[in-house]
Amino acid sequence: MDYENNFLSQSQQAALQQVMVNTKLLNSSLINTNNMPTPEQQAYGVIAVALYRFNLQKIKWSSFLKTAINTASNACQWLATELTRCQQEYKAQPNDTIIIEQNAFLNGIFSEELAYIDALLGTELLT
Repeated sequence: MDYENNFLSQSQQAALQQVMVNTKLLNSSLINTNNMPTPEQQAYGVIAVALYRFNLQKIKWSSFLKTAINTASNACQWLATELTRCQQEYKAQPNDTIIIEQNAFLNGIFSEELAYIDALLGTELLT
């Protein structure tokens, strides 16, 4: 998939690229610095990259949820509420079934961002 042909705006792409550079997933020479992302787009970028890292088994689910909630709290209240619900469910019943269900839910929300990351890195998403 050509990462230029997707449903993300240029500023959404820029937000993802910035986070990917910050987390050392992407070389800084490859980013597009012409577009300024909004705080919400930046938050989505941070969460999408954290979810991508979880899918690669680089971080634990509890760490992902903590990062995602902290990031979404100021930028996107509905998402912070959903992530908090996920965290509460996970704490009440921390098992693989809950993780798989929640991961599928969040992969759906962030499908475009994950596809963009996947295409940009030229790898296959592990789910």
